[in-house]
Amino acid sequence: MLNLKRSQISSLPLLAEGGEAFIYAYGKDKVIKLYKPSVNLRSKKQKIEKFLTAHFPSNVACPEDMVMVSGNFAGYVMRRIDGAEDFHQFTKKKFLATSGYSNKDITQMVWQASSCIKNFHENGIIIGDISDNNLVAVGTTPFFIDIDSWGAKGMFSPDAYTELFTCPDSYAPDGSIRFSFENENYNFALLAFNMLSRIHPFFGIYSKAPNMSPTERMKKRISILGRKKEHITIPKIIPSWKWISPDLEQGFIDIFENGKKFDITDLLGDLAGNMKYCSNHNIYYYGKYRECPLCNSDAKIATAPVVVVTQVPTTSGGPRISLLFAAKDCKFILGLHQYLSYNGEVVYFHGGNRPLTRKVKLIPGKRIDFSDDGEYTFIGGAEQIEIADQNGNVISTIDRYYKSGYVIHGNNLYYVDKGSNIVCLTITPKGNVSHSFGKQYHPLFEATDTGEVFIASMYPKKAIINANNYNFEVMYDGKITEYAIKYDPVSKCWLFVYQMKNGKYRTMIFGDRQIRYDDDIISYNATPLSGICFFGNTIYDPSHGKFIGINPYTNKAKEFACHVVSESSKLEFTGNGFRIYNDNKIYNFG
Repeated sequence: MLNLKRSQISSLPLLAEGGEAFIYAYGKDKVIKLYKPSVNLRSKKQKIEKFLTAHFPSNVACPEDMVMVSGNFAGYVMRRIDGAEDFHQFTKKKFLATSGYSNKDITQMVWQASSCIKNFHENGIIIGDISDNNLVAVGTTPFFIDIDSWGAKGMFSPDAYTELFTCPDSYAPDGSIRFSFENENYNFALLAFNMLSRIHPFFGIYSKAPNMSPTERMKKRISILGRKKEHITIPKIIPSWKWISPDLEQGFIDIFENGKKFDITDLLGDLAGNMKYCSNHNIYYYGKYRECPLCNSDAKIATAPVVVVTQVPTTSGGPRISLLFAAKDCKFILGLHQYLSYNGEVVYFHGGNRPLTRKVKLIPGKRIDFSDDGEYTFIGGAEQIEIADQNGNVISTIDRYYKSGYVIHGNNLYYVDKGSNIVCLTITPKGNVSHSFGKQYHPLFEATDTGEVFIASMYPKKAIINANNYNFEVMYDGKITEYAIKYDPVSKCWLFVYQMKNGKYRTMIFGDRQIRYDDDIISYNATPLSGICFFGNTIYDPSHGKFIGINPYTNKAKEFACHVVSESSKLEFTGNGFRIYNDNKIYNFG
């Protein structure tokens, strides 16, 4: 408890004066709020005592100590918030232009404020006076002030409100205010829309009743969003708010015009977490639109494609299923030119009628691969990869990062060395030639037969992805265990799909110096995910008795019946059709 004399107060720097109190500087990082004589000090003291024992987040300027003047309660000490701006400032065009705040920053600010209020409500706290002059921000972090006017369920009600940000249902017949969590959801929705659009949702001129006040329109549910919006003129200086999500806009309509009073935190979070930049309008927009809705008013939200079933013709000239490879001793197909036999041998084959040329006994704990021509055998252990010739003689031993992945294409071995560098080693009769792609961090990578390489360095929360010789920075969350990396030789784009911790799949397509697609609306059947293929801007996904071709750009999908395909099949487009790898057979479809 801080005890002061009136002479001491007069020596403190006066920072501000409000309707209820004076604010004085106290030290470097504190202020004192001293009430005016007209204030009910008994009621204020009761609140301060309650809030002194409560646990608030760091962005609440809560009481830290009571202030006594000449032995009587007079106010309280709280932290000083330097550099704060009223929320009202963020609706001003000039301020936004000179301060550098984007609509994405404002969205983050509003979402954080909504999350805090949701938490307050869950803990029985109601604010009462929610307005653009009663919240402040430092950077994009909102701060809550004047909490001595707040209420606590079952103890005391808020003792302040702002008419323009108060639900019409709050007014009792006797003129008093009925505070409730539901009405406060409405109040915050007013503030949120005002912040995001720079106009109060009941401002503008209603042509059928030009003199009707905003508060009267609030009662009659005539907003600038709903059924009578064509009769409302808004200032030309107000920019379009079509960059927000359609779900959030509908949420505002439901609250302002349809009598619903729900919490919009999740809708704000969806918007804040999905924003893309439009250089034409220098603005961020809801990222699930396929294009900027300000550039194209007919822009559509990305939705999962509707599958169109395509029957496979049975007449001549239509697609045919033919068996490419099967062997009595084949237990499991390992690749285009190798399989595991029932007697535990990895067998090289070239397909067709070409006789088997190589057999290597499976070694427990080691992976065995062959080069495409069968000239070399790669035996991968936890820390080394041995390369043997046709006679089984080890010609090279390669040290690799412990249990890191590696890829083999032709006579090229892509691996991670002990120094975390990705290296391409080309095996030739005259010796090996190596090329380094530089140091990487927990990389996921893939390469093609023609030498294109995709590398994703998976830093915590952020991936640095090199595709088509260009670096992209991509944020992600959670450990990635299920993924697929595929290359489309037609569009020369890389497809990167991974499963997120919520079970959904994130699909990304990397083109020439741009991410051409990034969304989570496509689901996959392939098990493992690497069974998909990517060709001609189309992702082909194997399923039970069929496979589905999805064009993410056009949001169209076609289903092709193919009885030999299952979720565990691996698809590979050959240019003329599909090669289908099952457990112990390889088919051609085309």
